[in-house]
Amino acid sequence: MTKLKHFTKSLNQMADNTYRILRSTLFLSCTTTFCALILFLASGGLTIRGFEAYMIAKELLALGSVTLLLGTIAALVIEDMARKRK
Repeated sequence: MTKLKHFTKSLNQMADNTYRILRSTLFLSCTTTFCALILFLASGGLTIRGFEAYMIAKELLALGSVTLLLGTIAALVIEDMARKRK
């Protein structure tokens, strides 16, 4: 329980820019994952006709993970710089 309290306390002390970056990357990641899911369902599986849509959906799914990873790294760097300034 103490780790959860520590986590929520650190979220409350986060800089505004860091919070905006985390929120926007999470939104973008969820959006690309949702679009990939819809495209997977619309492609009809791995067939000759739906191969292009399948590959685009596969890349969209990877893009969501990469976006979230890069956004988290950027937010951590900005938060670290903001705390060192104080």
